[in-house]
Amino acid sequence: MHNNYPIGQYHNVSFRAKPIPQDVADNTKATLLNKKVKTVNIYCHSSADEDTMNSAKVYANWLLRNGKNVNICVKPKEITDLYTKNCTAPINITHKKADKVVILDFNGKDRISEDYSNDILEYSPENIIGFDHHNTTEHKIDGNVYIDTTAKSNCSILTRFFEGIGEKINKKDAKSLYCGMISDYKKSGLVKLNKVDGKYTLVKTDKLYDDKNSLEVMNKLEKKLSNKDKAEIYEHLDPLSRLNNDEKKLRSNLFSNIKVSPNGKLAYVIIEPDDPLWQKLGMDNQTTSAIMKDLRYRTSVESQKMPEYSDKQKEQLKNVDSVLAFYRKSDSPNSEYRMSIHSNSNSALKLIDYVKNINPLFGGNGHEDRAGGCIHSLDKDDVKQLTNDFVQASEILD
Repeated sequence: MHNNYPIGQYHNVSFRAKPIPQDVADNTKATLLNKKVKTVNIYCHSSADEDTMNSAKVYANWLLRNGKNVNICVKPKEITDLYTKNCTAPINITHKKADKVVILDFNGKDRISEDYSNDILEYSPENIIGFDHHNTTEHKIDGNVYIDTTAKSNCSILTRFFEGIGEKINKKDAKSLYCGMISDYKKSGLVKLNKVDGKYTLVKTDKLYDDKNSLEVMNKLEKKLSNKDKAEIYEHLDPLSRLNNDEKKLRSNLFSNIKVSPNGKLAYVIIEPDDPLWQKLGMDNQTTSAIMKDLRYRTSVESQKMPEYSDKQKEQLKNVDSVLAFYRKSDSPNSEYRMSIHSNSNSALKLIDYVKNINPLFGGNGHEDRAGGCIHSLDKDDVKQLTNDFVQASEILD
């Protein structure tokens, strides 16, 4: 399908995490570097993470080197804890129209930041270019969006893009791409970070060695980086090692309050919309997100080895496969109430699809092993219904 990509037409294209076909790479480059294109807005997804932010930085740097005026459109307070070094483009909330827009690490309207929900959708599809590794949503953004669901990070897709157009990746950009890549590889269990005597080492798991494309693209970036460069990234990606007392309290509360569905297959924690500690910590940010990701992932794969759980809890968790966290996104009165899930058996999307069919307020998407979604309501009854729906989904799909 991707071999027939013509300039001026738009469709969502899928390809594997192998070298991108030359026509795809060349047409994307020609479209963005056309002399008529003066300005480009690059959009990160809502609740920006390392993968979307580092993708945006590196893509912006490439466009700037080619004479384009570029804005990275992301809420500044979302990226205070992200790796923002070596970014040469302005990072701001702008509503100025550009000649082209680039969306990175998302393809659905539900992942557009509330600050830009109207901006992106005002563009015609031929003016939207994107790269993503998530499944296509039912509310997809129409445009030239390249989707590789086999890739384990968006930064790995961009590494392949630059490879396809013959663009050498400099050390600073390689470091940024590596940061976004390792962040997402951690989420998927391809790598682990170990810290011994203050020094970090990266452990490549069997899951990574079984994924030849993810391993290959990672090795390409590692060859460009020194041990010092990599160690800096590893330390940056370990926020759990520098938690303050309130953050430690949140983490302890989550482990203490974890619940298990009647069939024992689903574990979940509920942070109520008015939870005072959650509000004090700024709600959904990089540190709180890391705390919840750690709980979700490790509980789904190794609950019996975790010192955070009592013997009684380990007995309750022994058959758990999927782990959910429910939480309010921000202090806005119109904030989403979100859920995030890790699944050891790749059932995340099955659970999400089931709930979408029975709950008209809910929308979500992601990967088979990890995904997320939300309702646009903070009403306690709606929140309770959402949590009950996922417990029901686990029972029905068992």
